[in-house]
Amino acid sequence: MPLEDFPRILAELRRKLFYIAALFGAGTIFSFPYMGDIIKKIEYDMFYKFSQPDNPGASGQLVEIAGNLSRISKEITVNNPVIAQNLTKISVDIVNISQNIAPQKPTLIYLTPLEVLMLEFKMSLIFGILIASPLIIYYAYKGLRGRVTNIIPFKMSSAIPIVLAATVLFLLGAAYSYFIMLPFFLSYVYQDAMSLGINATFSIYEFVYFIVLTTVILGFAFELPLIMTMLVRAGITTRQTFAYYRRHAYIILLVIAAWVTPDPTMFSQIMMMLPFVILYEVSLIVLRFTGK
Repeated sequence: MPLEDFPRILAELRRKLFYIAALFGAGTIFSFPYMGDIIKKIEYDMFYKFSQPDNPGASGQLVEIAGNLSRISKEITVNNPVIAQNLTKISVDIVNISQNIAPQKPTLIYLTPLEVLMLEFKMSLIFGILIASPLIIYYAYKGLRGRVTNIIPFKMSSAIPIVLAATVLFLLGAAYSYFIMLPFFLSYVYQDAMSLGINATFSIYEFVYFIVLTTVILGFAFELPLIMTMLVRAGITTRQTFAYYRRHAYIILLVIAAWVTPDPTMFSQIMMMLPFVILYEVSLIVLRFTGK
């Protein structure tokens, strides 16, 4: 590169960084007011079923029985005061039992004064990065187009299918995490706490961070078939190599699942690893039919 081209390249780089920073800042600022609603949405989606009792009529039936006993105790107070007093105590105990039947909804708390504000700010930063990522990818592709295509054959006609496939796979992974795996995991944690007579209480920062991190990681994990297919088609590796090292890949996936999920049992790890294994095997089947 000639030395006289350096100022021009530096100015071009500064201009691109300015556009990226402007788009990132705009996405962060405009998304910040909506982060509170997103946090409420996450709380509702994860906890709404916990407020539904397994038998909604049981609590009401016990309250009705307690009311009947209370009326009977009033009627026999004059003739049988001891029995009436015992019936009153029994009715009070039944009311307390009816209140314990309906499970308490887990609650989110904040531990530091700025915890919620910082959580909203960090979430808006993530949203800003997502908004600016297409521009970053475009500049990276434009700058590396000549160098990369000399190593890996790439056609612009295949860009749209690749982008669509990557988007669909990411959304599938995020949906699996958000609507299936995470509710199951939180239900397990909730039932475990309730079995000990403890109401589940979570730090809002740790809870939302865990939900977002797990959802994003599983979203990217579902890109595995696309990545494997592109590596094989580019000639970097072969299907036989992926098939030979499948056991090693499973161990790595299990380690990742154990790192992401704080659950000491194997339930959440298996639920996170299971789609990895399925996607890995599906990718091998697809590569076999494509002749790669």
